[in-house]
Amino acid sequence: MNRFNLSALAVRERAVTLFLIIAIAAAGAFAFLKLGRAEDPAFTIKILSVTAAGRALRRKRESFSLGTRFEDA
Repeated sequence: MNRFNLSALAVRERAVTLFLIIAIAAAGAFAFLKLGRAEDPAFTIKILSVTAAGRALRRKRESFSLGTRFEDA
């Protein structure tokens, strides 16, 4: 049973292995340097401010209605 052994091949063919490692590293560096860059990337910050005043029952009702509206957004 003579199966393909990649590790043995890499040790036996050191020059080819070194060339492939350098070629893959160079390709990765080239791809990284060619990535697009956004100077001021667009992002959104969602802020929710809730102020409740009044009796406990009223607060409970307001927080429930505001919570359901915020979840739908």
